[in-house]
Amino acid sequence: MRTVELFAGGGGLAIGLKQAGFKPKAIIEFNRHACQTLRKNHLTDSEHFLYEGDVRLFNYDQIARTENECIQLVSGGPPCQPFSLGGNHKAFNDDRDMFPEAVRAIRELKPQAFIFENVKGLLRKSFSAYFEYILLQLQFPDKNKYPDETWETHYERLKKTVMPAMTMH
Repeated sequence: MRTVELFAGGGGLAIGLKQAGFKPKAIIEFNRHACQTLRKNHLTDSEHFLYEGDVRLFNYDQIARTENECIQLVSGGPPCQPFSLGGNHKAFNDDRDMFPEAVRAIRELKPQAFIFENVKGLLRKSFSAYFEYILLQLQFPDKNKYPDETWETHYERLKKTVMPAMTMH
């Protein structure tokens, strides 16, 4: 099964997935030192693409895919600093909030599954609406945010999408 790893760091999650039989099709990491570690951990070779750069600039079309070679899993650990108990607690106002990029990967790659890990601080009450917004985007990736739309307005629109589905059960 083929994976794309975002925000790979030194590759802990990628190593575990590789040991479980997954094959990383692409690994995306911004930090050059982490990329050196990824190379030393033998997570990259001629078949697997390491993108050393800003995920916001990554074009998923550059991952050669055919019908028989779709991406089954997107995984990664979006930076935790915006949500960490020890940080500035800026969440969606922090330039390091990469959850929009995690959602973009799901939207564009359409994997069968995804795994994202983050810090406990993301579950704080002050971030509860934003956390629910992230979950709704992952649940309804085809409901794009409009270019001039705030995350709050998009969140309200997504909640309206869920309401009819909830009342049908």
